[in-house]
Amino acid sequence: MAYVYLAAAIIFEVFGTITMKYSEGFTKVLPSVLTVACHGICFISLTVALKYLPVSNVYAIWAGVGTALMAFLGLVIFNEPLPLQKVVATTLIIAGVVILNLGESKKTEEQVAKVEAPHIEPIPSAVVVPVPAAPTVSAAPRNAG
Repeated sequence: MAYVYLAAAIIFEVFGTITMKYSEGFTKVLPSVLTVACHGICFISLTVALKYLPVSNVYAIWAGVGTALMAFLGLVIFNEPLPLQKVVATTLIIAGVVILNLGESKKTEEQVAKVEAPHIEPIPSAVVVPVPAAPTVSAAPRNAG
């Protein structure tokens, strides 16, 4: 499930970056609002993914896949050039992410369980101390005289 949140973070980050381009420096309202909303959802999703996955892997995947997707979408949507240097660099980024994930060990079930259900110390039983009743005062009418 953590990888679903990571995928959502990547998708919303890419969509937010595309809408940022259309916002023209935050001068257009709708693309600007979409940019902020998409990046907000992106960071919420990223935060949830980080509860269960190592930060080095999450950040590498998020940044690497996001960069590769934006290079491709820049070509398709914005007609940006695709020189050999960009192809090689993007390929190296993707290879680096793959190698990083192959070399890292995943969190153990015990580590995940600690995140999902942290140990909480029980609250000790309350000690009831009897409080003596306050003396009653009779309200006798005053003699006027």
